[in-house]
Amino acid sequence: MAPFGYRGGKSLPVARGPKVAKPLHSRSYPRGVGLDFRKLAGLTLQSFIDHHGVPVRKEAPPSELAVAVARHFEAMEINEAECIGGFLERLDKGVGSTEYSRETQFFDGNYAQPKRKKSKWAARPGEQVAAKITRNDDNGSWILASVQRYYPDTEAYDVRDEDDTTRLIRLPWRNVMRLSTGSEGCFERGTECMAIFPETTSFYKAKISKAPVWTLDHGDPVIKEIIVKFADDENANGYTPHRRVPSRFVILPPAKYFYDEHEDFDLSPPLKAANP
Repeated sequence: MAPFGYRGGKSLPVARGPKVAKPLHSRSYPRGVGLDFRKLAGLTLQSFIDHHGVPVRKEAPPSELAVAVARHFEAMEINEAECIGGFLERLDKGVGSTEYSRETQFFDGNYAQPKRKKSKWAARPGEQVAAKITRNDDNGSWILASVQRYYPDTEAYDVRDEDDTTRLIRLPWRNVMRLSTGSEGCFERGTECMAIFPETTSFYKAKISKAPVWTLDHGDPVIKEIIVKFADDENANGYTPHRRVPSRFVILPPAKYFYDEHEDFDLSPPLKAANP
């Protein structure tokens, strides 16, 4: 399929061999962080660690503190609207405003405990997942990968590219999505989704073009395959073909996959039919 570009073959760059998973207090600097916190003074790093409750050893040297701060930044999620709003508010009150500092800083003697998502929903080692390996949201930025390790303290994953098994990548929680089981009740005709294009290992934007067919598997209703139309898949005549994709490789877009509990909706499959 020409419009998307094919992942596979000899066009991929040669990647380094897999890295052995590092312990929590490793001095190995994460590759995904562009800033070099090792250039900061140890007191500055310690101040940040104390304020945010980043776990470190008491005897940790400055180099290890820098790694801990870098990993904290690698795993954190940024609310752009909140950051920009806070910046504009500070400008309005004056950069050196003591009032602003007092309103936005508080320390009661206890380390802040970062909010954790439910680890029970995390993908398990060996499980195939959809993984976002780029910083942008381009079509095809999610690929098929397998989980090598999950870190509950930082909610990060080590995943391996299924198309290049020498490639090991560490990703934050929101860059990893579990695959479909075929029993979700959210896939209907017209639903926007992401699906693996045939003969590739990349997920592309698509829309379900025909109503899925439910069958019974050991008494449970499931969908085994879904027919979709991919975005930008028109032929020379402007026609977009229907393509069959195993239901396992059809997932919701990230905006619908990651949601808060108060936004929850019913994903229950239809009631079991009396007769298949």
